[in-house]
Amino acid sequence: MLVNCSNCRTPLQLPPATTSIRCALCQAITHIAAPPPPAAEASDRRQDPPAGPPIPSPYSHAPPGPPPAAHGRKKAVICGISYRYSRHELKGCLNDAKCMNYLLINKFKFPESSIIMLTGTIPSRPGYIETHTRTRNRVQTRMI
Repeated sequence: MLVNCSNCRTPLQLPPATTSIRCALCQAITHIAAPPPPAAEASDRRQDPPAGPPIPSPYSHAPPGPPPAAHGRKKAVICGISYRYSRHELKGCLNDAKCMNYLLINKFKFPESSIIMLTGTIPSRPGYIETHTRTRNRVQTRMI
């Protein structure tokens, strides 16, 4: 069964007989209401008036549809610069950039030629360090 995260609305696969689930993206815990007991015969039950406004069901949210169609050429800039060897070094930037590149190509059908990867390194130039000015120039010349 699919339920939406109570925080970020990401669809989550709910295991059977589970009363709560943690979202892998935002770490929020979504609690699931227990299903109502099986209905008894109508003649055996007493009809009580509702005690207030109905409580919305956590199952009533429709999963998000496909992404909207793009108009024109698809372009993307992926910035995975980690500032290696500086006191402001960031961890995991290169891996995140590669994962985003994979997502854009395989899920959103971006052509590889329309994606600019800014990772701060160039394999053919081992001592190369990306700077703010170089980054801005690369984006301006390639994305026009």
